[in-house]
Amino acid sequence: MKRAREPEDNNGTVYGSRDQASTSSVAPKASSLRPKCPYLDTVNRTYLDFDFEKLCSVSLSNLNIYVCLVCGKFFQGRGPRTHAHTHSLHDFHHVFMNLHTARIFCLPDNYEVLDSSLDDIKRALFPSFTPAAIAQLDTNTTLVRDVHGVSYLPGFVGLNNLKSTDYVNVVLQALGHVTPLRNYFLQPSLYEAGAKNQLVLRFGEVMRKLWSQDNFKSTVSPHDFLQEVVSASGKRFAIGKPGEAVDFLSWLLHQLHVGLGGTMPMVGFKGGEGGKKKKAGRRSVVLDCFQGEIRVRTLTKARKDWTVGGRGEEEGDEDDGTGRGNGAQEEKEGEPAGEWAVSETRSPFLFLTVDIPQTPLFKDSQGGVIIPHIPLYSVLDKFNGVKVVDAVKAGVHTRKQYWITRLPQYLILSLARLTRNHFFVEKNPTIVNFPVKNLELRDYFLPEAGLPTEEGLKTMTVGELKGFVQAHGGGDAKAAVEREDLEEQARAVLNEVAGTKYDLVANVVHDSPPGQEKKEAARGEATPPGTYRVHVFNRASDQWYEIQDLHVQETLPQLITISESCVLIYEKKGVDRVRGSGRGH
Repeated sequence: MKRAREPEDNNGTVYGSRDQASTSSVAPKASSLRPKCPYLDTVNRTYLDFDFEKLCSVSLSNLNIYVCLVCGKFFQGRGPRTHAHTHSLHDFHHVFMNLHTARIFCLPDNYEVLDSSLDDIKRALFPSFTPAAIAQLDTNTTLVRDVHGVSYLPGFVGLNNLKSTDYVNVVLQALGHVTPLRNYFLQPSLYEAGAKNQLVLRFGEVMRKLWSQDNFKSTVSPHDFLQEVVSASGKRFAIGKPGEAVDFLSWLLHQLHVGLGGTMPMVGFKGGEGGKKKKAGRRSVVLDCFQGEIRVRTLTKARKDWTVGGRGEEEGDEDDGTGRGNGAQEEKEGEPAGEWAVSETRSPFLFLTVDIPQTPLFKDSQGGVIIPHIPLYSVLDKFNGVKVVDAVKAGVHTRKQYWITRLPQYLILSLARLTRNHFFVEKNPTIVNFPVKNLELRDYFLPEAGLPTEEGLKTMTVGELKGFVQAHGGGDAKAAVEREDLEEQARAVLNEVAGTKYDLVANVVHDSPPGQEKKEAARGEATPPGTYRVHVFNRASDQWYEIQDLHVQETLPQLITISESCVLIYEKKGVDRVRGSGRGH
């Protein structure tokens, strides 16, 4: 009778014979019979770099890729006649790790290596965070060392510029310090199963590498993320092609929202007679962090033939930023026939764009260019509900007034510095002075009617408190047993809904070369020359850091407020930063 074949594992290693199994009532464990790899001392961590795109260095395939732990090169497969197998025979490098499963094998013998001394390599490939570790990120002041002996602070590491990708780096650094967004993407179990696109997964990988304490390098290269950005944007954002940080930020937030299962339209309401509510879309952590609501009052009047002071008005003329532009002048000289059509809408927003006044045409006594300094509050007057913004387009005169009806947990302000036409791309160098602490937006916020005050919460019944908390997104009201706990939840919700004070957490700056604020608009060029850098705040040490690509250094808050800022990210004071970070969406 023919003897049965000995049992094997998936890699072809024979663990024992039938005679051995019959002499023992308990079969030996497979791990105890696996040979100990004699080549572990050849592993060289200084050559390992997991930031590169996972492609075979020979075939350029992205399927079943292994990394040689001796030289750091990527190869495909591990079986006979594969590139990894050939490399092990030709160069006598025997220890390989699968880049998708983190399993380690010894080639060409093809058996799995189980050794705890290699766990740090697995953590460098796939950084992971426990809820306790995430809660301590904003209190950590301990520096860690990479394999080269360079110290770095997790969360404040440089990003490699892959040729004109500095605008991507500053956006990643800024979003990495939005606490609920960061905490959410540090836990892949919350979104990996339901991710609608690969960009969500690649963004999560970058966030985990930025905050990991197990990196083999003190810097991070977002190769995989940028490759996915190029593919998802149809080369709108490409390596080697300069771009604007605010454009990339807007595109990225939308892609993350959709990739997490969010739907459009977002929450909105059309006012006026016959106004109808729009169906709310499915929310995501992006909307929980950044979505606010603005109320717009629009007055329109069609004009067939009208002039201002004997001069025909050009299409597209708008106000001069003072609230009394061309439209105000024209009203004084004669109101054309017709009635204003009034409409009100409420629109959601992820960031607010504020206009910067033009620089003076005159020069100073020395012949130099005058660079004005204006406060942030002066450009925010657009949203006070009083200032009228006039515009004329296609023969229709439009007047608009803006109020903010819901302030988000994190407010993004975009300072519109670029002016484009058919001939030039010009940057406005005006310095906007903004507060680092205690930005007060009370004058631009129109709270909803019937919202209680903090003192009024004390007079409300338990049922009214629960109804208030549940109506504004507080899901833990039913779990509260004591009235004190319920009042504390109600105060937190009230501050989230009606709070108007903000602290700065990130500031994106665009620096232009001297004398090159204005550049001739060549075909395909959308931005003037310059570089991006970002200021981010470390809550643990109360210290500001300036990050420009790979360079990280401490800076003073006084220097932040006089920079040519283009994107500001503010955090509402008194709001629990961890709240909502672990929710599934």
